[in-house]
Amino acid sequence: MTAVRGDWALAARFLPLLGALLLASALLHAGRTPTGDEAPILAAAHRLLQGRYAATGSMDATRFLWHGPGLPALLAPLVALRIPLSGLRLLSPLLMFAAALMFYRLLRLRLSRRTALIGAYALGLYGPAYYVLGTVDKDPLALLLAITALDGIARYLKWGRRRHVVIAGLSLAGLTMTRLEYGWVITALLAAGLIWCLVARARHGARSDRARAARRWTAVYAIGMLGCVPWLAYTYALTGRPLYWGNSGGLSLYWMSAPGPNPVGEWHAPHTVVSDPALVAYRPFFDYLATLRPVQRDLELQHVAIVHALQHPARYGLNLLANLGRMFVGLPFPFTLSVAVIVGMILINGALLAGVVAASRSLARARSAVPRETVPFVLFAAVAFLVHLAPTAEPRMLIPIVPILIWLIAQAFGRRRSTYGRASTAV
Repeated sequence: MTAVRGDWALAARFLPLLGALLLASALLHAGRTPTGDEAPILAAAHRLLQGRYAATGSMDATRFLWHGPGLPALLAPLVALRIPLSGLRLLSPLLMFAAALMFYRLLRLRLSRRTALIGAYALGLYGPAYYVLGTVDKDPLALLLAITALDGIARYLKWGRRRHVVIAGLSLAGLTMTRLEYGWVITALLAAGLIWCLVARARHGARSDRARAARRWTAVYAIGMLGCVPWLAYTYALTGRPLYWGNSGGLSLYWMSAPGPNPVGEWHAPHTVVSDPALVAYRPFFDYLATLRPVQRDLELQHVAIVHALQHPARYGLNLLANLGRMFVGLPFPFTLSVAVIVGMILINGALLAGVVAASRSLARARSAVPRETVPFVLFAAVAFLVHLAPTAEPRMLIPIVPILIWLIAQAFGRRRSTYGRASTAV
């Protein structure tokens, strides 16, 4: 009975957060018709119900392998039930709320209920993520899957139970199926894990703690990669290219290195090139691209992007700095954000970064007390950040990484509170 009361009390503490998310979703409602990525994602859900995914006969790149099947697979049963667009859009705040609950579970592994609750609210109230709440969007699902993977990693490194490594690996695969660029994150960290295994075995022996930690780290990403094999087999069958995650990356890479009147790597949709007079210089190239199939178009964009970056490395380096601005403060962007939004992003992300710096110093001074999952978490965040820094980026690219930043701050804050508590008791 006491446990039941405790569960109800905990649920009551999260109700204001659920209300805030639902209110934000209602206020940010995007209208009655699909907007942004909603149309191609919903179309993909309809195709899944028909037993297929990519629209192989279409010249529209967004109908090919532009989006991963994660969110369309979740939407497909709801689409089959003919849930209206307004109902489907409720998934975004509900998934973000579920992510906050899962983050609370992750924090409770090391921290008190109060600190974990504060951390969960900090994630749930992370304002820069709210601009996706009024739409059907991939990022809330990606956030939930990223946190589930982190929770599984932390528990597996601590206890070594098989169910935790399976949960962590499959969650990483689900994250990749939702945001395809995380396939490169899994690939890089799996390679790093294999190298770590070899080095730890050679230096410390196969039965050492470091070799055991290396094996556990590698097992997580190996399962994650195995979970992606069906998708990679499917893309290989369509394109003949191994490790082909999707066809959306070439356009983002192109704009990061494009010459002419796009000096800071802003992303533009092909239809914008046709309609915007400021982009008239790019129209001949995009007219040529329109004659290519989606895969050939993506490969051509990648090739041209690499050539431009090598020819003008200083310009590409400047665009990398601009990418930092786009991710953290929303500038420079191809559309104008309000002053209130920009100021809000500066304040929120500025406080977040300042907190991470302070937390890193605090944790560095107490290496023996640092949780064993700290380095794996930081490596995951670093690789994910670098993967998103190379192509043109925007604020939502940070959403799956933010939990790790808040986790670091919470660990340092929780450690200071416990240290202060022991000192007060001693006095």
